[in-house]
Amino acid sequence: MSSTYLPRALVAGLIALAVPVLCLLLAGLLTGDGKTNYELVRDLFVPLVGPLVAVLVPLLLFFVIPSGQNRQRTALELCQQYNAEEFREARNTAWKHFVLDRRRDGPEERAARLTEFLNYLTTPETHARIDPARDALYQKATRVLDFFAMVNEYVGRGNAEPSLVRAFLLYYYLWWRDEIMDPLRQLRAVADDPKYKPSWWDPLVHLDALVKK
Repeated sequence: MSSTYLPRALVAGLIALAVPVLCLLLAGLLTGDGKTNYELVRDLFVPLVGPLVAVLVPLLLFFVIPSGQNRQRTALELCQQYNAEEFREARNTAWKHFVLDRRRDGPEERAARLTEFLNYLTTPETHARIDPARDALYQKATRVLDFFAMVNEYVGRGNAEPSLVRAFLLYYYLWWRDEIMDPLRQLRAVADDPKYKPSWWDPLVHLDALVKK
């Protein structure tokens, strides 16, 4: 388990525990003139073994191991959600409209298809001009894109095991990023107001980092 994903409070606690121990050891070594190695180990290290074990074992049993299990459980739950039948239908429908059908369009039609969706996401007035069928389609696409943003946050906060997320999601994420997210981002800038800025608009750095692992 990588320490990168340990909560900050745990890391701070371990540092707070290690600093005084190291200071005591350093002080003992500096003032231990004339003592043999055996005497230094006996006088400095042995008295610390009991307290360290008393702190570290409960920490391992009651925090570190359960935390790792929770991250694995969360990653598996996200996998189940992504592969649920309703979600599968949503992403297949959106993929067909924004990728497969777009590949058959001319340049102007391709741009118009993406522009309308971007306006739908960022301009509330656009909703009044969208028919119910198209609205349902855009809701499905939004659901998938928001899911990627949510998983990115889970990984970034250390709440989902990154290796499991990478195993089930990375293949799909890269396709959606390259074929839908990035083309939308390249159309124009959007306001920083969270009411008009999609949750996935900024690069999903934690999912992108999984590519390099």
